Amino acid sequence: WLHVLERKLDALADSAHPDLRVLLTAMPSTDIPVPILHASIKLTNEPPSGLKANMLRAYAALGENVWESSSRQPELKSLVFALAFFHSAISERRKYGPVGWNASYPF
Repeated sequence: WLHVLERKLDALADSAHPDLRVLLTAMPSTDIPVPILHASIKLTNEPPSGLKANMLRAYAALGENVWESSSRQPELKSLVFALAFFHSAISERRKYGPVGWNASYPF
């Protein structure tokens, strides 16, 4: 189906509205035709590097309304911190394989 899409996009290239955008999402694959990749803007969403950056990303994902809507804010903040710290530590050490569990981090 990707080759059909490629032909349709080529046919639309001249007659389409200048603001036309096509959004495709995919996992990395060798099946995507090279002309589609060359004509595309590629974006990746990589996890942040480092424990502190992971923690900041986790907190940034929560809106202000999460904190305000809780009737037990101290408990919620402690729980979110513990989960964010655990997730950040696991995410950071996972990329080192078995050695990652033996490396210490300066925090």
